[in-house]
Amino acid sequence: MSQKQIDILQRALNREKAARKQAERILEEKSAELFKITQKLKESNEKLEHLVSQQTSQLQGVFENIVDAYVVIDLLGNVLKMNDAAIDLLGYNIENEKVNLLNLSHPEESERVSKSFQDLLNTGFLTDFQVRIITKDKQQKLVHINSSIIYDDGIPFAAQGIVRDITRDKEAEKQLIESENRLSTLILNLDSGILLENENREIVLTNKKFCELFQIPVSPDQLKGMDCSNAAEQNKIFFENPEEFVSRINTIIKNRNTVLGDELTMIDGRVLERDFIPIYKNNFYQGHLWSYRDITLKKNYRQSIESEKQKYSNIIANMNLGLIEVDNDDVILFVNQSFCKMSGYEERELIGKRGSDVFLTKREVDIIKDENQKRIEGKSNSYELSIKNKDGKIRHWLISGAPNYNINGKVIGSIGIHLDITDLKSLELQKENLLRKLAKSNEELQDYAHIVSHDLKSPLRSITAIITWLKEDYKNIIDESGMQNFKLIENKLEKMDNLIDGILSYSSIDEKHSKTQRTDLNETIENIKNTIYIPDHITVQVKVKLPIINVDPIRIQQLFQNLIGNAISHIDKEIGIIEINYIKNPNFHQFSVSDNGVGISKDYHKKIFEIFQSVSDNESTGIGLSIVKKIIELYKGEIWLDSELGVGTTFHFTIKK
Repeated sequence: MSQKQIDILQRALNREKAARKQAERILEEKSAELFKITQKLKESNEKLEHLVSQQTSQLQGVFENIVDAYVVIDLLGNVLKMNDAAIDLLGYNIENEKVNLLNLSHPEESERVSKSFQDLLNTGFLTDFQVRIITKDKQQKLVHINSSIIYDDGIPFAAQGIVRDITRDKEAEKQLIESENRLSTLILNLDSGILLENENREIVLTNKKFCELFQIPVSPDQLKGMDCSNAAEQNKIFFENPEEFVSRINTIIKNRNTVLGDELTMIDGRVLERDFIPIYKNNFYQGHLWSYRDITLKKNYRQSIESEKQKYSNIIANMNLGLIEVDNDDVILFVNQSFCKMSGYEERELIGKRGSDVFLTKREVDIIKDENQKRIEGKSNSYELSIKNKDGKIRHWLISGAPNYNINGKVIGSIGIHLDITDLKSLELQKENLLRKLAKSNEELQDYAHIVSHDLKSPLRSITAIITWLKEDYKNIIDESGMQNFKLIENKLEKMDNLIDGILSYSSIDEKHSKTQRTDLNETIENIKNTIYIPDHITVQVKVKLPIINVDPIRIQQLFQNLIGNAISHIDKEIGIIEINYIKNPNFHQFSVSDNGVGISKDYHKKIFEIFQSVSDNESTGIGLSIVKKIIELYKGEIWLDSELGVGTTFHFTIKK
């Protein structure tokens, strides 16, 4: 390296050293300046805290006991002090956490809060400011704030304010407004005419009904502020006694006392009811309220009720049923003449007495206690009671009891209608005895029928056997005419045997010996077709599928078998047809059995169901259809027929489901 280069390098190093020393000097100066600033800031903060403490200590006694929240903040919104009410409201405590009041506002209120805080800094105060805030526990509240700047020697250094929770107040105010609106709407649409006047008799409020009642052809709003001093004179033409109407209004207004239920009759026949209510505030008269109601229908109804009441009072007093009214303790309040006659007591002997003490034997007391309890519970019913009348005789009463209510719907006792059924009870007892005797007689009669049947059939069988022997022993001697006579005797004996069987079957049909079970009628008809003799030229047809019903299978087979047998015996055509049909019915099973036989004259449509009645001279006993009718009646059904001579007959019958 040359000397020149070394000199250049040395000069560069010297310049760098000089620059470094200058930088160190500047840095020392800046550090000293920064230290001074820091010290001043520290002194300023200490002074601020001292001033805040000094200012708030002056108000300590006032704000520690203030009901509303009191808060002191610095000029950046940081809370420096708050009282217990503020802690309760906001949920924060600055002793253990930092709080900035500006950050508590609702997000939607941020811009408005910033502007208002700037106004506070500019003007030195903020009044009547309402804002939504979010407390520590996330509750949204509406608060009212009045605040001011705190100065020291004219220099602002903090702000203080009172924060009041008006959430409930606002809600109450809202509800009050809504209530006033509803009340106003209600008044405008009331079925009573309303007129509110102030102390100078100027209209404050009226409604549609008032305008209708007095035929005022304008809306209620148009009447506001109108002077009513001369209204009575103007409206007196609507009333029957116009001068009395005017003088009455003047007297009421002069006296300023509450008047309720004044009745006014109008010339068109309507009747109004009027109320007057004076209005006072702090003992000063503020005006009055008139209320008018159209009670024409009510008055007519009341008069009608009074008339009906008088009419029914006379009926009750003289009806042939005993009427008694008692309270909840069974104390007698009212009796009619028939009750007195039934019991043997006079009215003065019963009023005020307990009914159970007067009439009941010991064993009946519990019954009446239970019945009175039912009345208290609002229940009505009928029951029988054995009582002791004034003569000491036991009588039987049928009582229909019902609760008695007051106008508020509360049960205050009971009303009973009494019928003396002593004679009826005696007849019932006689009837029961008679039924027992009749049942016994029926059993004896059935036993007798079986015995007679056996005793009658025994000689018939003997006669039949003798005739058979005679025919066999003398067949070579007796001619054809004799044999025909024997044949005739055998036919009569067979008819007699069938007659005895029919009588026995008829007498044994009763509900007592019936055994009910589910029975398929399709199977029943097949059993009949396989049991009885059906000639080759006759067919039995079932038109629809028959139901399964709850009956005695033997009885129902006997019913259909007799009808089918009756049809077979009366078919005179070369091709005989018997049809069985079924029709659905909600309450009954309806069947029919039709044939194309000789038909039945209308004169016999009822007679054929009577025992021993027959429409032909064939071998019929006249009992079959009687048995059919008896079985159908056993199942609470009916039987009838359609028939045309020479065409055929259809028997219809029902069986109750």
